[in-house]
Amino acid sequence: MVVFNLAYTAPINRPGQSPLTREQVWAGLQHKTHHPSDFVPVIAHCEVVSETEEDGVPTVTRLVTFREGKGPRPDGGTVKEVCKHYPPVRADFFQENGTKVANYISQGPSGEPDDLFLTYVFEWRHPSVEAGSEQDAKLDAQHKATARTSVETSIETIRKLVGEGKI
Repeated sequence: MVVFNLAYTAPINRPGQSPLTREQVWAGLQHKTHHPSDFVPVIAHCEVVSETEEDGVPTVTRLVTFREGKGPRPDGGTVKEVCKHYPPVRADFFQENGTKVANYISQGPSGEPDDLFLTYVFEWRHPSVEAGSEQDAKLDAQHKATARTSVETSIETIRKLVGEGKI
């Protein structure tokens, strides 16, 4: 079994861009919970099964269907995910195979309202992959690329949704 623990951080507001606020980015992460295919192209469909509050933590349980050859299973398929929101800075996603993804909105060193960063922390679990194998090396490279793309695409998608007045 191999477990990949990776994180990627990117600035939310780059020079020359109209700045996004923390509230807009948080609204984007909430939108991502309900409409993940807007953010993650390998997701074909999402069905929200329940929205509850567990110990004061807003929790969404959803069934996410991945495109064939994508996602945690080679055949695509549907995966149950539990999403926990910790407003206004963190959203955690838990898959039934033990995979975890955390999304963080953090303040930059200047303390200015538009000095914001988005970090995704991944814990990908592959029980059937042998450490040191060719598949291990392939997945390592794939996950590193996915980590970066996930953060950058999320920022772009939130910026687009704000521009369209959807959040």
